[in-house]
Amino acid sequence: MRLDIKHLAKSFETAGERVELFNQFDLELAAGEVKVLMGPSGSGKTTLLRMLCGLERPDSGTIAYDGRDLYAMPDEARRRFRRENIGFADQASCLLPQLTALENVLLPTIGEREDRLDTARKWLARFGLEKRQDFFPAQLSGGERQRVALARALLLKPAFLFLDEPTSALDQKRSDAFFTCIQDANREEGVAILLATHNPRALDFFPNLIPLTAP
Repeated sequence: MRLDIKHLAKSFETAGERVELFNQFDLELAAGEVKVLMGPSGSGKTTLLRMLCGLERPDSGTIAYDGRDLYAMPDEARRRFRRENIGFADQASCLLPQLTALENVLLPTIGEREDRLDTARKWLARFGLEKRQDFFPAQLSGGERQRVALARALLLKPAFLFLDEPTSALDQKRSDAFFTCIQDANREEGVAILLATHNPRALDFFPNLIPLTAP
């Protein structure tokens, strides 16, 4: 599957002033590619990922997956497309505190008939968390919580993985370990990855840079 962004524009109002995040922004992401979206806070990284996930409509331009315009789809079709094809994880990890690591990974399967328990355990083991699957988020380190969130994002075998500042709360050692996990997922699963970050260390792992500047 291929992602094509053409002539994307997005702006917002603040304090009575219109701020332009993007104007005529283009991006291509093919199956198996990894690209790093780098820029300071306020440059629009999170907004762009939300638009790619179908959560925030652009002002103009197109976001197309294999030629299908994401925002030309009916709402339900867009939600189904996102669930079946897009994995997402951000800096907060967003784990439910009352659930174990394994239960958090399995959250996307609620309402499904297919049993993905073995797949969830496989991802946790691949990320070195096989002995942490029954731990609650409060019992995990920041790096471990991020790996749980990554396992959850990959559970349904998405074609695309979008990551929003996933290492912002991690030191260099834990950041490097997380980047290695992303490399492994890309190599072994062929998932296309767009990583939004301001951490220059990411370029040591993924040199394909897309720079953004603050408006």
